[in-house]
Amino acid sequence: MGLMESFLNFLERLGGTTIEVTERPVRRIPQGKSIQERLKSLKELQKEIEETQQTEKERELDEIVEWRRKEIQSSFGDRLAEAFLSRFKGPIQSLTHLIKGLDYDLYRANMRMSKEKYVALMVVTAIFVAVFSFLIAILMEMDMLTSTMVGFLGFIGGFLYMRNYPKIVWRRRVTEVEKALPYVLRHIASLLSAGVGIAEALVSVSKADYGVASEEFELIVRDMRTGSSFEEALEKFEERMASESVSRVVKQILRAIKFGGNLAEILYKMAEDFAFEYRMKLVEYVQKVNGIAFIYMFMSIVMPTMFIVAILAGSSFSAAGGGGGLAMSPSALATILLFAFPMLSVIIVVMIKRSEPK
Repeated sequence: MGLMESFLNFLERLGGTTIEVTERPVRRIPQGKSIQERLKSLKELQKEIEETQQTEKERELDEIVEWRRKEIQSSFGDRLAEAFLSRFKGPIQSLTHLIKGLDYDLYRANMRMSKEKYVALMVVTAIFVAVFSFLIAILMEMDMLTSTMVGFLGFIGGFLYMRNYPKIVWRRRVTEVEKALPYVLRHIASLLSAGVGIAEALVSVSKADYGVASEEFELIVRDMRTGSSFEEALEKFEERMASESVSRVVKQILRAIKFGGNLAEILYKMAEDFAFEYRMKLVEYVQKVNGIAFIYMFMSIVMPTMFIVAILAGSSFSAAGGGGGLAMSPSALATILLFAFPMLSVIIVVMIKRSEPK
Protein backbone atom coordinates (compact mmCIF):
# COMPACT_ATOMS: atom_id res chain seq x y z
CA MET A 1 0.00 0.00 0.00
CA GLY A 2 2.81 2.40 0.87
CA LEU A 3 4.57 1.48 -2.36
CA MET A 4 1.44 2.28 -4.38
CA GLU A 5 1.06 5.66 -2.65
CA SER A 6 4.69 6.60 -3.39
CA PHE A 7 4.22 5.67 -7.06
CA LEU A 8 1.09 7.85 -7.31
CA ASN A 9 2.93 10.82 -5.71
CA PHE A 10 5.73 10.41 -8.26
CA LEU A 11 3.26 10.47 -11.13
CA GLU A 12 1.61 13.59 -9.69
CA ARG A 13 4.94 15.46 -9.47
CA LEU A 14 5.86 14.36 -12.97
CA GLY A 15 2.56 15.67 -14.31
CA GLY A 16 3.01 19.01 -12.57
CA THR A 17 6.47 19.42 -14.10
CA THR A 18 5.15 18.54 -17.53
CA ILE A 19 2.39 21.13 -17.23
CA GLU A 20 4.92 23.77 -16.05
CA VAL A 21 7.18 23.09 -19.01
CA THR A 22 4.40 23.12 -21.57
CA GLU A 23 3.09 26.43 -20.23
CA ARG A 24 6.30 28.21 -21.15
CA PRO A 25 5.96 30.40 -24.26
CA VAL A 26 7.67 28.62 -27.15
CA ARG A 27 7.43 28.97 -30.88
CA ARG A 28 5.29 26.23 -32.35
CA ILE A 29 4.16 25.41 -35.82
CA PRO A 30 0.41 26.02 -35.92
CA GLN A 31 -1.49 22.95 -36.88
CA GLY A 32 -3.18 23.51 -40.21
CA LYS A 33 -5.71 21.41 -42.00
CA SER A 34 -3.51 20.96 -45.07
CA ILE A 35 0.11 20.71 -46.07
CA GLN A 36 -0.07 24.11 -47.79
CA GLU A 37 -1.18 25.78 -44.56
CA ARG A 38 1.60 24.09 -42.63
CA LEU A 39 4.20 25.21 -45.21
CA LYS A 40 2.86 28.76 -45.01
CA SER A 41 3.12 28.67 -41.22
CA LEU A 42 6.69 27.39 -41.47
CA LYS A 43 7.64 30.26 -43.80
CA GLU A 44 6.10 32.82 -41.45
CA LEU A 45 7.94 31.31 -38.46
CA GLN A 46 11.22 31.32 -40.39
CA LYS A 47 10.69 34.95 -41.38
CA GLU A 48 9.99 35.92 -37.77
CA ILE A 49 13.18 34.19 -36.58
CA GLU A 50 15.26 35.92 -39.29
CA GLU A 51 13.84 39.34 -38.38
CA THR A 52 14.64 38.75 -34.71
CA GLN A 53 18.21 37.72 -35.51
CA GLN A 54 18.63 40.69 -37.86
CA THR A 55 17.41 43.09 -35.17
CA GLU A 56 19.88 41.67 -32.66
CA LYS A 57 22.75 41.93 -35.16
CA GLU A 58 21.83 45.53 -36.00
CA ARG A 59 21.75 46.41 -32.32
CA GLU A 60 25.18 44.87 -31.76
CA LEU A 61 26.57 46.67 -34.82
CA ASP A 62 25.12 49.98 -33.60
CA GLU A 63 26.79 49.50 -30.23
CA ILE A 64 30.14 48.73 -31.88
CA VAL A 65 29.86 51.74 -34.22
CA GLU A 66 28.96 54.05 -31.31
CA TRP A 67 31.91 52.81 -29.29
CA ARG A 68 34.28 53.30 -32.23
CA ARG A 69 32.87 56.76 -32.91
CA LYS A 70 33.55 57.86 -29.34
CA GLU A 71 37.03 56.37 -29.50
CA ILE A 72 37.84 58.16 -32.77
CA GLN A 73 36.47 61.48 -31.51
CA SER A 74 38.85 61.42 -28.54
CA SER A 75 42.25 62.74 -29.56
CA PHE A 76 45.47 60.76 -29.43
CA GLY A 77 46.62 62.85 -26.47
CA ASP A 78 43.48 62.01 -24.51
CA ARG A 79 43.87 58.29 -25.12
CA LEU A 80 47.56 58.44 -24.26
CA ALA A 81 46.79 60.33 -21.04
CA GLU A 82 44.13 57.79 -20.09
CA ALA A 83 46.54 54.89 -20.65
CA PHE A 84 49.27 56.62 -18.63
CA LEU A 85 46.82 57.47 -15.84
CA SER A 86 45.60 53.87 -15.62
CA ARG A 87 49.20 52.65 -15.23
CA PHE A 88 50.45 55.30 -12.80
CA LYS A 89 47.28 56.41 -11.02
CA GLY A 90 48.84 56.67 -7.56
CA PRO A 91 51.80 58.93 -8.42
CA ILE A 92 49.62 61.05 -10.72
CA GLN A 93 47.07 61.64 -7.94
CA SER A 94 49.87 62.58 -5.53
CA LEU A 95 51.28 65.04 -8.07
CA THR A 96 47.80 66.43 -8.73
CA HIS A 97 47.37 67.41 -5.07
CA LEU A 98 50.56 69.49 -5.29
CA ILE A 99 49.35 71.59 -8.25
CA LYS A 100 47.07 74.35 -7.03
CA GLY A 101 44.54 76.21 -9.15
CA LEU A 102 44.64 73.79 -12.08
CA ASP A 103 40.95 72.90 -11.88
CA TYR A 104 40.01 76.60 -12.03
CA ASP A 105 42.30 77.15 -15.04
CA LEU A 106 40.71 74.19 -16.82
CA TYR A 107 37.25 75.60 -16.06
CA ARG A 108 38.09 79.03 -17.46
CA ALA A 109 39.65 77.46 -20.57
CA ASN A 110 36.51 75.29 -21.03
CA MET A 111 38.75 72.20 -21.18
CA ARG A 112 36.39 69.42 -20.14
CA MET A 113 39.01 67.12 -18.72
CA SER A 114 39.54 65.86 -15.20
CA LYS A 115 42.42 67.31 -13.23
CA GLU A 116 44.15 63.93 -12.88
CA LYS A 117 43.87 63.21 -16.59
CA TYR A 118 45.37 66.59 -17.50
CA VAL A 119 48.28 66.05 -15.09
CA ALA A 120 48.92 62.71 -16.80
CA LEU A 121 48.95 64.55 -20.14
CA MET A 122 51.42 67.06 -18.66
CA VAL A 123 53.82 64.29 -17.65
CA VAL A 124 53.54 62.47 -21.00
CA THR A 125 54.21 65.69 -22.94
CA ALA A 126 57.18 66.51 -20.71
CA ILE A 127 58.65 63.04 -21.36
CA PHE A 128 58.32 63.50 -25.13
CA VAL A 129 60.01 66.92 -24.96
CA ALA A 130 62.80 65.48 -22.80
CA VAL A 131 63.49 62.67 -25.28
CA PHE A 132 63.42 65.08 -28.23
CA SER A 133 65.81 67.50 -26.48
CA PHE A 134 68.16 64.64 -25.60
CA LEU A 135 68.26 63.45 -29.23
CA ILE A 136 68.94 66.98 -30.49
CA ALA A 137 71.85 67.28 -28.04
CA ILE A 138 73.25 63.93 -29.23
CA LEU A 139 73.00 65.09 -32.86
CA MET A 140 74.96 68.21 -31.94
CA GLU A 141 77.71 65.89 -30.60
CA MET A 142 77.39 66.91 -26.97
CA ASP A 143 78.73 64.57 -24.33
CA MET A 144 76.37 62.24 -22.49
CA LEU A 145 76.22 64.33 -19.30
CA THR A 146 75.40 67.53 -21.18
CA SER A 147 72.81 65.72 -23.31
CA THR A 148 71.19 64.34 -20.16
CA MET A 149 71.05 67.82 -18.65
CA VAL A 150 69.49 69.17 -21.86
CA GLY A 151 66.90 66.38 -21.72
CA PHE A 152 66.14 67.19 -18.08
CA LEU A 153 65.72 70.87 -18.92
CA GLY A 154 63.42 69.82 -21.76
CA PHE A 155 61.31 67.82 -19.30
CA ILE A 156 61.01 70.83 -16.96
CA GLY A 157 60.20 73.16 -19.86
CA GLY A 158 57.56 70.83 -21.28
CA PHE A 159 55.95 70.35 -17.87
CA LEU A 160 55.83 74.10 -17.17
CA TYR A 161 54.43 74.81 -20.63
CA MET A 162 51.63 72.29 -20.15
CA ARG A 163 50.91 73.78 -16.72
CA ASN A 164 50.43 77.19 -18.31
CA TYR A 165 48.65 75.87 -21.41
CA PRO A 166 45.11 76.26 -19.91
CA LYS A 167 45.93 79.90 -19.22
CA ILE A 168 47.09 80.30 -22.82
CA VAL A 169 43.83 78.75 -24.05
CA TRP A 170 41.85 81.01 -21.71
CA ARG A 171 43.58 84.16 -23.02
CA ARG A 172 42.94 82.99 -26.57
CA ARG A 173 39.25 82.47 -25.76
CA VAL A 174 39.02 85.91 -24.20
CA THR A 175 40.55 87.39 -27.36
CA GLU A 176 38.03 85.56 -29.56
CA VAL A 177 35.12 86.70 -27.39
CA GLU A 178 36.30 90.32 -27.48
CA LYS A 179 36.57 90.18 -31.29
CA ALA A 180 33.04 88.82 -31.58
CA LEU A 181 31.50 91.27 -29.08
CA PRO A 182 30.39 93.89 -31.66
CA TYR A 183 28.52 91.26 -33.68
CA VAL A 184 27.08 89.60 -30.59
CA LEU A 185 25.85 92.91 -29.17
CA ARG A 186 24.20 93.85 -32.48
CA HIS A 187 22.57 90.40 -32.54
CA ILE A 188 21.14 90.85 -29.04
CA ALA A 189 20.10 94.44 -29.69
CA SER A 190 18.23 93.53 -32.88
CA LEU A 191 16.30 90.81 -31.04
CA LEU A 192 15.48 93.17 -28.17
CA SER A 193 14.24 95.77 -30.64
CA ALA A 194 11.95 93.11 -32.12
CA GLY A 195 10.40 92.46 -28.69
CA VAL A 196 12.33 89.32 -27.75
CA GLY A 197 13.32 88.92 -24.08
CA ILE A 198 16.94 89.12 -22.95
CA ALA A 199 17.05 85.46 -21.90
CA GLU A 200 15.76 84.31 -25.30
CA ALA A 201 18.30 86.61 -26.98
CA LEU A 202 21.13 84.90 -25.07
CA VAL A 203 19.83 81.50 -26.16
CA SER A 204 19.80 82.73 -29.77
CA VAL A 205 23.44 83.86 -29.51
CA SER A 206 24.44 80.50 -28.02
CA LYS A 207 22.94 78.73 -31.04
CA ALA A 208 24.50 81.13 -33.56
CA ASP A 209 27.88 80.74 -35.25
CA TYR A 210 30.09 83.11 -33.23
CA GLY A 211 32.72 80.51 -32.31
CA VAL A 212 34.02 80.81 -28.77
CA ALA A 213 31.51 83.56 -27.98
CA SER A 214 28.62 81.19 -28.71
CA GLU A 215 30.24 78.57 -26.48
CA GLU A 216 30.49 81.05 -23.61
CA PHE A 217 26.87 82.14 -24.02
CA GLU A 218 25.90 78.48 -24.05
CA LEU A 219 27.59 78.18 -20.65
CA ILE A 220 25.54 81.16 -19.45
CA VAL A 221 22.33 79.48 -20.61
CA ARG A 222 23.41 76.22 -18.98
CA ASP A 223 24.05 77.99 -15.66
CA MET A 224 20.57 79.52 -15.83
CA ARG A 225 18.99 76.13 -16.54
CA THR A 226 20.82 74.51 -13.63
CA GLY A 227 19.41 76.93 -11.07
CA SER A 228 21.49 80.10 -11.28
CA SER A 229 19.70 83.40 -11.66
CA PHE A 230 20.23 85.65 -14.67
CA GLU A 231 22.46 87.99 -12.67
CA GLU A 232 24.53 85.11 -11.24
CA ALA A 233 25.05 83.56 -14.69
CA LEU A 234 26.29 86.88 -16.12
CA GLU A 235 28.57 87.44 -13.11
CA LYS A 236 30.08 83.97 -13.62
CA PHE A 237 30.65 84.87 -17.27
CA GLU A 238 32.36 88.11 -16.21
CA GLU A 239 34.55 86.26 -13.70
CA ARG A 240 35.44 83.54 -16.22
CA MET A 241 36.53 86.04 -18.87
CA ALA A 242 38.21 88.60 -16.57
CA SER A 243 38.09 91.06 -19.48
CA GLU A 244 37.51 94.79 -19.28
CA SER A 245 35.29 94.77 -22.37
CA VAL A 246 33.17 91.87 -21.10
CA SER A 247 32.90 93.52 -17.70
CA ARG A 248 31.60 96.71 -19.31
CA VAL A 249 28.94 94.76 -21.22
CA VAL A 250 27.79 92.78 -18.18
CA LYS A 251 27.57 95.88 -15.98
CA GLN A 252 25.59 97.79 -18.62
CA ILE A 253 23.12 94.91 -19.04
CA LEU A 254 22.62 94.47 -15.30
CA ARG A 255 22.28 98.24 -14.77
CA ALA A 256 19.71 98.58 -17.56
CA ILE A 257 17.66 95.66 -16.19
CA LYS A 258 17.81 96.94 -12.62
CA PHE A 259 17.15 100.64 -13.19
CA GLY A 260 15.39 100.52 -16.56
CA GLY A 261 16.45 101.97 -19.88
CA ASN A 262 16.57 101.16 -23.54
CA LEU A 263 18.93 98.18 -23.45
CA ALA A 264 18.85 97.70 -27.23
CA GLU A 265 20.05 101.25 -27.83
CA ILE A 266 22.77 100.87 -25.20
CA LEU A 267 24.05 97.66 -26.79
CA TYR A 268 24.07 99.22 -30.27
CA LYS A 269 26.18 102.09 -28.94
CA MET A 270 28.62 99.73 -27.21
CA ALA A 271 28.94 97.65 -30.39
CA GLU A 272 29.93 100.77 -32.35
CA ASP A 273 32.49 101.74 -29.68
CA PHE A 274 34.09 98.27 -29.70
CA ALA A 275 34.22 98.22 -33.50
CA PHE A 276 35.93 101.65 -33.58
CA GLU A 277 38.49 100.60 -30.96
CA TYR A 278 39.29 97.46 -32.92
CA ARG A 279 39.82 99.44 -36.14
CA MET A 280 42.31 101.71 -34.37
CA LYS A 281 44.21 98.72 -32.99
CA LEU A 282 44.26 97.16 -36.46
CA VAL A 283 45.93 100.25 -37.93
CA GLU A 284 48.64 100.11 -35.25
CA TYR A 285 49.11 96.38 -35.87
CA VAL A 286 49.70 96.90 -39.60
CA GLN A 287 52.39 99.48 -38.83
CA LYS A 288 54.14 97.08 -36.44
CA VAL A 289 54.01 94.19 -38.91
CA ASN A 290 55.72 96.26 -41.59
CA GLY A 291 58.74 96.67 -39.29
CA ILE A 292 58.79 93.06 -38.08
CA ALA A 293 58.51 91.70 -41.63
CA PHE A 294 61.98 93.10 -42.48
CA ILE A 295 63.45 91.36 -39.43
CA TYR A 296 61.75 88.11 -40.42
CA MET A 297 63.22 88.20 -43.95
CA PHE A 298 66.68 88.94 -42.52
CA MET A 299 66.51 86.08 -39.99
CA SER A 300 65.03 83.50 -42.36
CA ILE A 301 67.01 84.27 -45.57
CA VAL A 302 70.04 86.51 -45.02
CA MET A 303 71.35 85.05 -41.76
CA PRO A 304 71.44 81.38 -42.90
CA THR A 305 73.26 82.43 -46.08
CA MET A 306 75.80 84.48 -44.12
CA PHE A 307 76.28 81.60 -41.70
CA ILE A 308 77.03 79.12 -44.49
CA VAL A 309 79.45 81.59 -46.12
CA ALA A 310 81.22 82.09 -42.78
CA ILE A 311 81.57 78.32 -42.28
CA LEU A 312 82.97 77.84 -45.78
CA ALA A 313 85.38 80.76 -45.35
CA GLY A 314 86.58 79.41 -42.01
CA SER A 315 87.06 75.96 -43.54
CA SER A 316 89.10 77.37 -46.45
CA PHE A 317 91.38 79.29 -44.06
CA SER A 318 91.76 76.15 -41.95
CA ALA A 319 92.70 74.13 -45.04
CA ALA A 320 95.23 76.79 -46.07
CA GLY A 321 96.84 76.62 -42.63
CA GLY A 322 97.31 72.88 -42.80
CA GLY A 323 93.99 71.78 -41.28
CA GLY A 324 91.36 69.81 -43.10
CA GLY A 325 87.62 69.49 -43.31
CA LEU A 326 84.86 71.88 -42.31
CA ALA A 327 85.17 74.24 -39.38
CA MET A 328 82.05 72.56 -37.95
CA SER A 329 80.94 68.95 -38.09
CA PRO A 330 78.28 68.16 -40.74
CA SER A 331 75.77 66.92 -38.11
CA ALA A 332 76.08 70.11 -36.05
CA LEU A 333 75.80 72.24 -39.19
CA ALA A 334 72.70 70.35 -40.33
CA THR A 335 71.13 70.65 -36.87
CA ILE A 336 71.65 74.43 -36.81
CA LEU A 337 70.30 74.90 -40.33
CA LEU A 338 67.32 72.59 -39.87
CA PHE A 339 66.33 73.54 -36.31
CA ALA A 340 67.99 76.72 -35.02
CA PHE A 341 67.15 79.13 -37.84
CA PRO A 342 63.63 77.75 -38.36
CA MET A 343 63.08 78.11 -34.63
CA LEU A 344 64.07 81.78 -34.82
CA SER A 345 61.59 82.23 -37.67
CA VAL A 346 58.88 80.58 -35.61
CA ILE A 347 59.63 82.91 -32.68
CA ILE A 348 59.24 85.93 -34.96
CA VAL A 349 55.94 84.58 -36.30
CA VAL A 350 54.73 84.07 -32.72
CA MET A 351 55.71 87.65 -31.90
CA ILE A 352 53.71 88.89 -34.89
CA LYS A 353 50.76 86.76 -33.85
CA ARG A 354 50.86 87.94 -30.25
CA SER A 355 50.91 91.58 -31.33
CA GLU A 356 47.68 91.03 -33.25
CA PRO A 357 44.94 93.37 -32.00
CA LYS A 358 42.61 91.86 -29.43
